[in-house]
Formats: sequence, C-alpha cells, structure tokens
Amino acid sequence: MTRTALSNSRDYLARQKIEELLRAGSVPTLETLLQRDEISLDELALDLLSHQIEIEVQSEQLRESNAALEAERRKFETIFHEMPVAAMLVELETGAVSAENRQLRRLFPRRFADMKAAHYLRHFGENRFDQDRISLGLADCRNGSGADVRSVSLIDATPESYMMCDIRMARLHIGDDGGACVLAIIQPQERRL
Repeated sequence: MTRTALSNSRDYLARQKIEELLRAGSVPTLETLLQRDEISLDELALDLLSHQIEIEVQSEQLRESNAALEAERRKFETIFHEMPVAAMLVELETGAVSAENRQLRRLFPRRFADMKAAHYLRHFGENRFDQDRISLGLADCRNGSGADVRSVSLIDATPESYMMCDIRMARLHIGDDGGACVLAIIQPQERRL
C-alpha cells in the first residue's frame, strides 16, 4: 500500500470514528475543553477535526441540495419552453414580461426580435381598450389567483399585424421568498394580417 493510500485510509477510518463519536455525543465541545484547567492537545485536535468533519458533511449536503434544486430548475425551464401553447411569466407588480417560451416568440416574432428590449403584457394590446382589459386582468391576479381576458386584440409590433386572443392568467409563487408572478397563456382565436 502506498504512503498516500495509507494516509487516506487512516483519514477515512479517523473520520468514521469521529462521526460515530459525534452521533453518540461523546466528543467534548471546544467550550467544554476551554473550561478545564488543563487543555489536552489531543482532545483539542480531536475537537477541531470533528468540527472540520461536521463542516465537510454539511458542505456535501449543501452540494447535494443545490444539485437537486438545479435539476428542478432545469426541469421547469424545459417544461415551460417546450409547452405547446404560448406562455409568458409576468412580474405581478409591474406587468413586465420576465420570461417567454418558444411558442410565444413564434406568435410575436417582431416583438421579440430585439431580445434586450423590455416587454410589458399591457403593451401587447392593440388599443387603449384592450390594454386596459389586460391591466384589469393583472389587477385581478394581484387580488386573487387568476383571471381570464377573452377576445382581446394583440399586436406583434405594428398595429397592422394583430390577432384576436384569449389570455388566461394564473398567479404563481416562485422561489423561497414567495415572490409572486403571473403565468399568462395566450390562446389565439384567429390571425389577421
């Protein structure tokens, strides 16, 4: 057995023993050691090693949790972007579009040609009347859980290219901070050019 393998196996055995002592509550804490008149360096080293192992175990658990969260995030993004209906996530308070899927970009190709521009759900409405109806739908989401805006005229980027649509909105809470947003699904009735 090589020297590295031997030291690694000793470390591994020491770690197993310390983990057993920690589970049993047999390892003295640093506070207990410092209250004694004499401090044993072996006990102090054991305490420091036990803290190191605890931190490493917590770090591994954190890595596993982050990997699971990342997998869930990728799963949500895949589902959202591959949905067969046009959908967007809208910030509840401002009405700004924070994410849109491929189907929505296909319905409104000119609007999403400039990816840096900010988009607002209200501005999809062809005229002031449609924009106000969309705003009222968002207000209903703020006060409740969802809203339907039926037969609203939405424009791509210019007033001459519009389509009649139904918008279904549902309030969602995404993230640990409870941040609310709206999932808006656009269902075209017919397209007029």
